[in-house]
Amino acid sequence: MKSTCGKITAVLGLAVGAALALSACGSDSNSEGASSPAASASPAASASAQPAQPKLEPYTIKMFVPGVPQKEQALVNEEISKYLKDKINVTLDMQVIDWGSWADKMNLKYASNEVFDITWTTSWDNWVGKINNKSIIPIDDLMAKHAKEAVQIIDPKVLNGIKYNGKTYGMPTNKEFAANKGFLVRKDLVDKYKFDLSTVKKPEDMEPFFEVIKKNEPGMIPFLSGKSNGISIAIQEGMFVSAGSSATNLGAMDRNTKELKVIDLYNDPRYMDILKLANKWYKAGYINKDAATLSDFAGTYRSGKVFAFADTLKPGKDTEVAQATGLPWVQVELTKPLITTSSTLGNMLSISRTSKDPERVMMFLNLLYTDKTLVNMIAFGIEGKHFVKKGDNVIDFPAGLTAQTSGYSLGAPYMFGNQFNDYLWANEDPQKWEKFKKFNMDADEAKGLGFIFNNEKVKNEISAYNNALAEFYPGLLTGTLDPVEYLPKMVEKLKAAGMDKINAEVQAQLTEWAAANNK
Repeated sequence: MKSTCGKITAVLGLAVGAALALSACGSDSNSEGASSPAASASPAASASAQPAQPKLEPYTIKMFVPGVPQKEQALVNEEISKYLKDKINVTLDMQVIDWGSWADKMNLKYASNEVFDITWTTSWDNWVGKINNKSIIPIDDLMAKHAKEAVQIIDPKVLNGIKYNGKTYGMPTNKEFAANKGFLVRKDLVDKYKFDLSTVKKPEDMEPFFEVIKKNEPGMIPFLSGKSNGISIAIQEGMFVSAGSSATNLGAMDRNTKELKVIDLYNDPRYMDILKLANKWYKAGYINKDAATLSDFAGTYRSGKVFAFADTLKPGKDTEVAQATGLPWVQVELTKPLITTSSTLGNMLSISRTSKDPERVMMFLNLLYTDKTLVNMIAFGIEGKHFVKKGDNVIDFPAGLTAQTSGYSLGAPYMFGNQFNDYLWANEDPQKWEKFKKFNMDADEAKGLGFIFNNEKVKNEISAYNNALAEFYPGLLTGTLDPVEYLPKMVEKLKAAGMDKINAEVQAQLTEWAAANNK
């Protein structure tokens, strides 16, 4: 096994090593004390020797995150607000927007200049566009003033790696930064039919299982797909890696070469093979008929009517999904773990330009890294109502409750602050965090790791490209459309929209970045 220091130094965005520093943060009481302005004062110091702390006026932080809206969100917000009153005098108004309408609803908020404070952001959700449109603000000065503790916890490589044009636009979750791809599969059905998942080395190996499910489980979807979720998620990264374009499938490079060379993905026969396989599965009845229009993907796989779906994986991802859905899952890994620029930018909380008190917002964000009680309330709800302690760091649902019946089972702890302060569910691996560390240590480093594409010169072309893509891509991704007939039609429209110009701009910036960074 490679040494921790050697690998972490080499990997941009690898924050897991910083988890070792959490021992310095200590117990709940110590970590919470760090958030208090007066916590560092010596007990023996006289009051007159200490600078007077400014009184914080009441402030409501409005925060938007994507996910499955929770029945008792308001109740959780109320309890968090009580907890925060004596710390930073804040009321939290956290609102969860379903994934299917997340992008549209947030775009309307930006366009209408709605006043709010925090939004979840990620590289693939038009993050650069939000920066260029000034929808989110740079936070370096705010971090230096109000988040010194968080900065000490997050690995410097991460903080440097997420900068865009030298500035920071989001606080990254302190978590795993590698990812691999594959399937999540219902474990109870695997056991029922005695499927041997060890035989699955490629997607086609799932077909006999899909056929059994189709014949013997009426109403069950063998392989769930949606308008932005399909088989390509499970296998594409094994062949290609993105150079960071905000346009879907542009800026792609061949993972199996060392060249920093952008390729024409749509003209690659391997990509056509992926689409043909999706079309084969659709025709065989393995994929849901509404796949090309399905937006509530998470709600559907939580319904109990899905056997398998493709996803981004990590150690214990199946357990996390099981906890969130109340259903048993097992994961099938198809690609080797990879650390990419996108994965280091995978989960951030950014401050909106319309925030009325960015300083208070940064105080709150700092607490997400230093205050164990706070981050677990946001992640898991109210102790005694939504979870009960089974040990110092282990929780479970209260008697009689499950993920499906609980009023708060958000299932998204990866979105908030310092995940290494999160409780573990009773059915999770006690070595989860250690396995996260090894997962990152053993991962490949993507070509172009650290490169962030600036889309300003081609933003009009990207907009036109995305509009043209919307006509065909969901149908091709889900197998609804025959790729032999429709992929050429889509490519023709994409080229007319400026596809080649976008790829050329990605290549130009990538070449410049490589020269500047001795790549």
